[in-house]
Amino acid sequence: MAVYEQPLNEKIRLFLRLEYLIKRFKLHIEAPTHENCQAAIMVLLELYNLSSRLDVKNALLNVLDWQTQAVRRLSELEGGDADRLQKILNRLEEKGKQIYSFRGQLGQHLKRHAFLNLLRQRAGIAGSMNGFDVPLFNFWLHQSEEKRVDDLTEWVEPYSMAYDAIEIVLQLIRDSRNSEDVIAEDGFFQAGLNPSRDYQLLRIELPEDTRYYPEVSAGKQRFSVRFVKVDDLSERGTQELENVPFLLFLCSL
Repeated sequence: MAVYEQPLNEKIRLFLRLEYLIKRFKLHIEAPTHENCQAAIMVLLELYNLSSRLDVKNALLNVLDWQTQAVRRLSELEGGDADRLQKILNRLEEKGKQIYSFRGQLGQHLKRHAFLNLLRQRAGIAGSMNGFDVPLFNFWLHQSEEKRVDDLTEWVEPYSMAYDAIEIVLQLIRDSRNSEDVIAEDGFFQAGLNPSRDYQLLRIELPEDTRYYPEVSAGKQRFSVRFVKVDDLSERGTQELENVPFLLFLCSL
């Protein structure tokens, strides 16, 4: 199945972006060729740009606290899996302490890093991150594989710490979901959101061989899904006019 996720608030949107970037980074350094190390550097610069514009640390602390309180309320209900919930609580509290004890903002360790600042200045110019425009970059690429991986691991470490916490939060949200088989009549579906629930994420699942994709518009009270048919990527898609069955998940905790 093809999965489409739509964040329902800006904190979850931020966490999804960080999750996406860290997963890409980890994939690149699994096979640390010159090309993959260069790609990992580009992802690292994206992480820096994201964290320099947004207060990731406080956003994460706020959500960890909210999740901790939510799990604690669940653990007090009869019939809950007390052991499982206590393990989740312990993990949330541990990650919260780690993030809280981290001094300053995420990414500040890269702010005065001469090598990475040099690359960041060049990154906006197409094709400029190369060995002839930036010989220092060529020098670094020709260090040992172990040295390159050690450097990348050190530079990404604060983001990896944040990712460990984000992974717990997103897994809890994705697991706390109500699923429903629904039909978008003439390619369009709209529904209200229960105001007593704090929805975080909307997920749509479609068979991988479908010829359309969902465009989601969501507010605090309702959301709509419009399915767009794609026949040729070189042209704009058009709304699917047939009925579209799909699996809908509304995730909250």
